[in-house]
Amino acid sequence: MLMRYMMKHAFVNGSVITVDKNDTVAEALLIEDNKIVMCGSNEEIRKAAGSDAGTTNLKGRTLMPGLIDSHYHPILNGLLGPGPDAAMIDTFKDNCGSLKEMLDMIREAVSLKKPGEWVSMMGYEPSFFPEKRHPTLKELDEIAPENPVHCMHGGGHICMYNTKALEYLGVYGPEDAKKYPRDEVEVIDGELTGMVRGHTHFRLWGQVDYPQEAQAKAAMKSQDHCLRNGITSIHDCGELDKPSYHIMQKLCRQRKFKVRSYMMLHSIFGKPFSKEDNDHWMKLGLMSGLGDEHFKIGTCKFMIDGGSGGPSCYTREPYTHDPSLPREKGWERDEVAEYIKEINDAECQASAHAIGDGAVEFMVSGYEKAFETDPRPDLRHRIEHCTLSDQDLIERMAKMNICPSVNVGMIAFQGANYERFFGPERSRYACAVRSMLDAGVCCSFQSDTPSGPAGLTLIDAAVNRYDRTKGVQCDRTQAVSVMEAIRCATVNGAYGAYEEDIKGSLEPGKLADIIILSDDILKVDPMNIDKIKIDMTIIDGVVEYKRDDLQRQLPDL
Repeated sequence: MLMRYMMKHAFVNGSVITVDKNDTVAEALLIEDNKIVMCGSNEEIRKAAGSDAGTTNLKGRTLMPGLIDSHYHPILNGLLGPGPDAAMIDTFKDNCGSLKEMLDMIREAVSLKKPGEWVSMMGYEPSFFPEKRHPTLKELDEIAPENPVHCMHGGGHICMYNTKALEYLGVYGPEDAKKYPRDEVEVIDGELTGMVRGHTHFRLWGQVDYPQEAQAKAAMKSQDHCLRNGITSIHDCGELDKPSYHIMQKLCRQRKFKVRSYMMLHSIFGKPFSKEDNDHWMKLGLMSGLGDEHFKIGTCKFMIDGGSGGPSCYTREPYTHDPSLPREKGWERDEVAEYIKEINDAECQASAHAIGDGAVEFMVSGYEKAFETDPRPDLRHRIEHCTLSDQDLIERMAKMNICPSVNVGMIAFQGANYERFFGPERSRYACAVRSMLDAGVCCSFQSDTPSGPAGLTLIDAAVNRYDRTKGVQCDRTQAVSVMEAIRCATVNGAYGAYEEDIKGSLEPGKLADIIILSDDILKVDPMNIDKIKIDMTIIDGVVEYKRDDLQRQLPDL
């Protein structure tokens, strides 16, 4: 905590984006303790505040509701670190620029390990490397003959393992790949490649040990990431199974983790673990949303397909750039429908990771089948990512009040890849925010941190549809206005967690979760949204983050 404001505090001379039903933009805001009192003109707010209230001069800056990231992995993200001794070595493009560099990272990590200890890493994308490829099994074995290596793609659904790691699956040769679903343990020309996909990968990942102390530290590290990016609430969409639920609830209860958390029942270690967690919850008769304004239990989540990077998601038709690539499908259509019905009948909120249009179709048709006997639009069922869809699927979602959590920031990160992977027709409906809003679908924005960019990048991506990594303008069919993007990044996320009555907009009685930007986001050239900084993040009326150089520039902020 940096500072708690006085009983009443006024913010004046700003562009106060309320995100109320009329999209009102006011000059000023008044808070008292941890609640919003009112928005209005400078004169109205000063009069209501009285002479004893504190005052902040915004000097034309935007003040708006804190961002609600509707798909975030705080523990997983915080485990990442740049050094060889990190619990999970960061190989995203800002920390690792080539395959050679990544192999050197593994070599250095092995030098610090005892035989048998895991080397874990995540983040690389082959198309960003000059070598344009994954590491080979031979390369990993030469570097780490005595240590299992977990070298995971940035999307989290494809991983390269060495021979020592594959032994945990009982895979010693290509014939052993047949023990697992087709293409999940890759064999090419009669040889293992070291690549493992889907639920078999998640099962093997579960063998890597991340101590509870490291998980708690990881969560706190991610809190700093959230605050710097203006995120005041997250929907935690899956961690390292049972210890992680306890760790996150305890940190929130102790008010150490200040960012509000809506934690889904889901394990990143795969299908049997997630089903066990969800089934136990439903057998107890508990419903989604149990908790308080700091920590709540969220949806019953499962995972249908792979990732958009790679790619490995389940599409209805083969990939455009390489039709031979396997399309991961961890659940069959009938399985999805049966499980959705079970969750719907338990009066819980359902969701699943569904990126490809085939997986999204499984979800939509599953909801339709469940609604035939028990229509529950009030449960606000979800689809996580919902990257590829079409007009028909979107209109069917609207009829059932399905609330997709859209990973729109990936357009800024790798939008050009989407057009290559899926072709021009399908990519017109990649992260189809425009079509969803026009159909009346209440979609929210997510980062999928650590896999994607967070914060204002999501607004930038939704508005501009510009690949910032490659400097490529993507198809703008699904572009939205700045105000529409802000709504998706705030109150729509609150709606997806049954919390729109307490946060997501700046209206009387709602929580004082607020961010202040370095500019007026409604006046800057939209292509410069990516240059806007978060000046201040306020949760419960308390300043939890203040940009380092802000005090020198604006001492009254």
